[in-house]
Amino acid sequence: MAFYAQHYDLFLTATQSFCQQCDNINRLVDTHVVTKDNEVFLRKFCPTCGESMVKISTNYDYYKQCEAYLKQPDLPEKSLTQVLRGCPYDCGVCPQHQNHPCLALFNVTDECNMKCNICYYAAEPGLGNHRSMEEISQMLDTLLETESEPDLIQVTGGEPTTHPQIMEILQFLKKSPVRHLMLNTNGIRIAEDEAFVKALKKLGAGFEVYLQFDSLQKEVLQDIRARDMREVRRKALAMLEKHNVSTTIVSVIKKGLNDKEIPQILAFSRKYRCIRGVVFQPVQEVGRIKAEGDFRITLSEIRQIVVEDEGNPFTAADMIPLPCDPHKIGVGYAAKTMGIDKEGAPYANLMPVTGQIPKEMITEQRGTVAFEQDRAFVKTIVETVSLDTAMGESILKDKIKTKLFCCWPSFLSPADMGYENVYRIVIMEFSDVYNFDTTNIKRECNFMIEPNRVIPFSTYNMGLSRSQ
Repeated sequence: MAFYAQHYDLFLTATQSFCQQCDNINRLVDTHVVTKDNEVFLRKFCPTCGESMVKISTNYDYYKQCEAYLKQPDLPEKSLTQVLRGCPYDCGVCPQHQNHPCLALFNVTDECNMKCNICYYAAEPGLGNHRSMEEISQMLDTLLETESEPDLIQVTGGEPTTHPQIMEILQFLKKSPVRHLMLNTNGIRIAEDEAFVKALKKLGAGFEVYLQFDSLQKEVLQDIRARDMREVRRKALAMLEKHNVSTTIVSVIKKGLNDKEIPQILAFSRKYRCIRGVVFQPVQEVGRIKAEGDFRITLSEIRQIVVEDEGNPFTAADMIPLPCDPHKIGVGYAAKTMGIDKEGAPYANLMPVTGQIPKEMITEQRGTVAFEQDRAFVKTIVETVSLDTAMGESILKDKIKTKLFCCWPSFLSPADMGYENVYRIVIMEFSDVYNFDTTNIKRECNFMIEPNRVIPFSTYNMGLSRSQ
């Protein structure tokens, strides 16, 4: 007789993944997405290792909210590879992919001036391989085939500031049709070379520094970066603040190591007018990273820490799924004005506005950067901010009233959106052999750009595409 088993789980859907036990990325295994005790898991069925479970969310209610926020896909303008083996083996990008390159990453060098214990690309000193300007030009041409008006290019590596032509690369890409340009860096050169910072400032609006910033603690930094980076980060931020360069700080979060620091990192970010917000990245097991067992943390866990933090005003309603890739990216916006704290030091006042925006106004938008063109959307934002008279007076009198809100990637690089008045929190989760899901990977909107292909960031780092 059929019976209900209390110890079992509720089936949600079926997909495919990899077995993390045999770590074989050449063979997909049948996988069920299931929920039990308000958590969500991948239940994998490996013919070699048997059945296993991987937790992908600690909050089934938020998982359902992600499903509700999923919007119609914005497809690449052109596919560059054919479907031969099926996802994820045809990355490049193939016709099955359901998102265009919102974020295009240009890896300009394998060289690095650090050897972090956590590195997606396993970069280190001595690897060299600086890309030539001809290769950079080919990368841009490839990107423009799939996305004629790119939203965001992020120059990365290795450590891109070690490239002898880094400023020439940045200037070349800034002149392209790209809307925003970003430099991903550990901050060492910025801390030591003021002339370089002045040159970055001259790139003008639409440029931003994406600064590595994992912890305020010496021991944590030595664990993650194999070096105490506190003084480097202090000097780098002092330079960026001095020259008023738009900056996002990004923290890789390792459970049991620096997850408890999330409130302190958020509080620290509010001390600087140049900081536009914080990006938290749950640790991903790729490159030179070991994230098995207790070190793994989900997006939902980080989100819970953010909304339970009494020191910041973001509530659960303010931290919403990003509609183009809702299970992997969560965002929250706030209006920002600089004030002072009890000790008389600069400190940002924040008024979250995400929770005041009707979901339909976000999910029914076409494209990823069109929100500021929707008059009804802008009217809602303006009215929301106007509820706070003190904040509204300083914000609504300038062009911020038409550019306070925007979908990806403007929350990462809003230098032309009203510099002083935007702050956001982003949680961005990538895929590895543990949480890989062929259904979800088709929504990934971060792409590594090569001279002849555009490859989803996760599959590239997993080694699924580099050798093709």
